[in-house]
Amino acid sequence: MYDGRRGGPTVSGDGADALLAALRSAHAAALAAGGREPLGLRAVEAAPGRRAYLVAFDGPAFLCLRGDLAVESREAAVREVASASILWERLEALVSPERLHGLASAAGRALAVGAGDAEVTAALGLVGQRALALAEWRGVPGRELAALADVDHAVRLQEELHRSYALFVRASEPMVQAQERLPSELVDALRALEEAAATAGAGARLADQLAEALPGCREAAAEIAAAHLTPLGED
Repeated sequence: MYDGRRGGPTVSGDGADALLAALRSAHAAALAAGGREPLGLRAVEAAPGRRAYLVAFDGPAFLCLRGDLAVESREAAVREVASASILWERLEALVSPERLHGLASAAGRALAVGAGDAEVTAALGLVGQRALALAEWRGVPGRELAALADVDHAVRLQEELHRSYALFVRASEPMVQAQERLPSELVDALRALEEAAATAGAGARLADQLAEALPGCREAAAEIAAAHLTPLGED
């Protein structure tokens, strides 16, 4: 979320400079409309090409700005933007580049110590590759834009990681059953991999977690609409 008091996020690359300029303009518009300094704001695209900005103030209080930086007056639109923003925050919490890099490193360590037969080795390689692919998606400069279309892509990448880890778990089951006969270094590497996978969320499906979060997102969006600084109507 952009914080104008701190100069906002440090982003660079294609499209990132334009996003940062848009966030600065939205911050100025929110300051003028709200009559006080925003605590933060987020650019949101609930649908491709339909930009809005959700602005938080002390209170708590909120403003929703349309893409043209005019204050949104429709309650349904504010709820849609707020729900998309909150869902994006949930995704950010679930998809951590640091934890995914940790999983990729753990997979690499297990491969280095010789983690079993060809099927286990192949599955481990896929886990590492797909963890890095998801981390790369999450770490793209300019990811401050909460675009629901990007959520679908993240879900697909995480589904590939989830399937790869499930394949590894099935393939390595004989090793787990006979772990008392395995070298201690390998046991430690497999244990570290299991812990890293749990931390990175590889054992769960991102799609299921986001679906479970949706009702709470809608409830929170209704609270945001109720705390909107300007009156909202149905049209």
